[in-house]
Amino acid sequence: MSEPQRLFFAIDLPAEIREQIIHWRATHFPPEAGRPVAADNLHLTLAFLGEVSAEKEKALSLLAGRIRQPGFHTHA
Repeated sequence: MSEPQRLFFAIDLPAEIREQIIHWRATHFPPEAGRPVAADNLHLTLAFLGEVSAEKEKALSLLAGRIRQPGFHTHA
């Protein structure tokens, strides 16, 4: 039996926006403010699902696969 995983739904950010966030963070937060998230891990979390069993993950994946959303652009 597999271990539960911490899952979430998120939107990946374009590289340009990630870089702007990294620059903003570097100019507004001192190093002692905490360990920054790596640029490749920056995203916009839509829903945090928490610890999810493999069975529930399959059900969520099927439901998520039914979502039909027109594309959109994020702007810097």
